[in-house]
Amino acid sequence: MKVMTQIKLNSQRGVASLLTALVLLICITLVALVSSKTVLVETQIAADNYRASQAVAAANYALDYGVNYFDAGGFDRVVNASGTGTAITGCTPDNPLPAAGSPGSDCIVDTGAADTDGDGTIDQQFNALSLKSADLSQTTTATLAFNNAAGTYCVAAGATPDMQHGMITATGFSDDSLATRTITQCIAPLNILRDNGPKQPLVAQGNVALTGNARIINRYTDTTVWSGGLVQIGSSSAMETFINSTSDPATTEAERIDTDDDEHAQLVSNRNLGNGLDIIDDDPSLGNLVGLEFFKNFFAVETRAQLKQIAVDNGQSYTNISSALNPASPAPATGGLVWIEGNQSMNGGTIGSLAKPAIVVVNGDMTLTGGATIYGLLYVAGTYTINGTPQIIGANIVEGTDLTTNLQAAPPIVSGTGTISLVYWPAFAAGSGNPLPSLTAVVSGSWRDW
Repeated sequence: MKVMTQIKLNSQRGVASLLTALVLLICITLVALVSSKTVLVETQIAADNYRASQAVAAANYALDYGVNYFDAGGFDRVVNASGTGTAITGCTPDNPLPAAGSPGSDCIVDTGAADTDGDGTIDQQFNALSLKSADLSQTTTATLAFNNAAGTYCVAAGATPDMQHGMITATGFSDDSLATRTITQCIAPLNILRDNGPKQPLVAQGNVALTGNARIINRYTDTTVWSGGLVQIGSSSAMETFINSTSDPATTEAERIDTDDDEHAQLVSNRNLGNGLDIIDDDPSLGNLVGLEFFKNFFAVETRAQLKQIAVDNGQSYTNISSALNPASPAPATGGLVWIEGNQSMNGGTIGSLAKPAIVVVNGDMTLTGGATIYGLLYVAGTYTINGTPQIIGANIVEGTDLTTNLQAAPPIVSGTGTISLVYWPAFAAGSGNPLPSLTAVVSGSWRDW
């Protein structure tokens, strides 16, 4: 009996081993399944992260593209219907139209097609921006939109929309378009001019004694000359000042900046009439400002070096005005802030344009001769001599400082026998039109990632 029981027990030991092996096999299978699931999840996470990084890179590319586009001339640089740079009618009088054939506007923020360099060829589609990897194996896409409507994150509700403030929305996609990322940024012009600059064609710290055939016209406000010293118009043989005609007023932008004093212009001051109400002279509030204090009265900076650095950063700082004028030079002035160091003489040539006015700062004495033309604001830190037949569409400010001593130069600080046509045009501060090129900035703290 004992033998039989022992045999029975021995025969059952294989079942226990089989059961143990089966349990171990099930456990190994479960571990393998869990490991496989983990690998799949980690692979999916890595793939999602990779797609997300592609989308982020594409969105950042589109945002940088939009910021640079705005900085090169604003939100409204093309006609949306065609995408070309030809100006069309329909803009409001306070939004200046550029000359036909130059990068134009239609008073609507640019959408879709973009001719970024004004050559008549569509360079990019805002809704199909592309970004290729370094090895050209991958291509991501992005979209770009500008918005200057009131009530957006960047423009307060109830504000009057303009072409200088708004929001850039950039959306990037992965190469398979499964991942997206949207980022926004507010953008605005740099306020380098206090109160958007002067409201007169000519502003001078000290005496003005032009003896030539000068024509100073202001069809926007009722003042033509503002001086801290005497304006000796009686010593001039043919100097005359004009304001907007009351009987036949100029209403369009082209009429307001017309250099012909026979059109939409009312004579106010000359040798026979004397100084009219359009001339403010011997004003101590201006005449008591000397050197840097005068400079800071018109520019929103603390030092000359700060303003110069902006021009340096934008590649428009020169030691010779001929370099700024020469189209063949490595970086001729094209508009925006232009800094020219030292005494200068401009004999012919043009700086700025109706489409891209300039703020030209001459840190020294300035002589205009020949048929020199400037579209924008000319600021002269030293004395100002006008000869020949120059033309300025914008404004003149003359500081009249002897920069070697930082004291006021001997009067007069504005003189000359030339026949200048000086016509006031507020677009040197951009007004409500596009901001000046290279003078915009992103609004700190406004970047948002969705």
